[in-house]
Amino acid sequence: MAGIETILTLFLLIGLGYIGKRTVLAEQSLAPLNTFVYYFAVPALLFNSVYKLSLDSLFQPLYLFAFLVAVVATALTAALGCALFFSERNKEVLIIRALNGTFSNYAYMGIPMVFGLLGEAAYGAMISIILLGNVFQIGGTQFLMESQRQEGTGLKQFLAILDKSLLRSPIFLSTFFGVLVSAFAIELPNVLASTLDLLAPATVPVALFCLGASLEFKTLKQSKVELFWLVIVKLVIHPLLTLVIFKLAGVEDQNWLLAAVILAALPTGALAHVMAIRYDVKEKETSLTVVLSTMAALVSVSCWVSFLM
Repeated sequence: MAGIETILTLFLLIGLGYIGKRTVLAEQSLAPLNTFVYYFAVPALLFNSVYKLSLDSLFQPLYLFAFLVAVVATALTAALGCALFFSERNKEVLIIRALNGTFSNYAYMGIPMVFGLLGEAAYGAMISIILLGNVFQIGGTQFLMESQRQEGTGLKQFLAILDKSLLRSPIFLSTFFGVLVSAFAIELPNVLASTLDLLAPATVPVALFCLGASLEFKTLKQSKVELFWLVIVKLVIHPLLTLVIFKLAGVEDQNWLLAAVILAALPTGALAHVMAIRYDVKEKETSLTVVLSTMAALVSVSCWVSFLM
């Protein structure tokens, strides 16, 4: 019941954005809101998540490597499917498609669902996977997109790509500094900690509002089958590959196994839409992928939870 209420709340926030765009918001209003999410709200959320935990509870190399292998395998499946079945040849589009098929709604659905099902014992695993997912998937997407747009080859060009995709990325930097603060047990001033506590919760509602504002259902008629393929990849193939790879890796900790598969089974997260807007690649299709996968998750996530638990 809690899972259904969470999904319905997501739809309400998306619906408010859809209505707002068609009533009181001007087209140019969305860009500043997306900028706020990317540069301020998401970094506050990630920094808050990591600095409050000990490093011992965050880093389990084998488990995190298994998670990354599952992400890469799923991303390749999504991209190859789009290339083979739908004759997509644009590399930037394939990169965004891969992100659509692998990036989960970690923040809003992942945290309450995993915590509600598994309790505090799985908290460290959940936060570790969410942090790695944000850094690797979003950072990896930025790196690949910048590499497509960078002219020339060589060390200088590689460093330029690295600079644009990671060293200037608020998502990477906030996680990195959060790890440093945690490692050295630095106590933040109360004013700064309170500011972050106020800023972080804005991530999900603002991102979903912007997603709803950008929805255009006429896009569904143009690429309906391809979007359904991405939904299947996200809700079925991604968790299935995660389960298989964790089993093959010999993961014995059930909290890590269950947290990883449940997080992989979640619908596409709104931050994928933020990336599509940032690079101006398949923005409308990405917003629809988020909505369609969220709708289908009412059934699919319930099935996965019943199977696993």
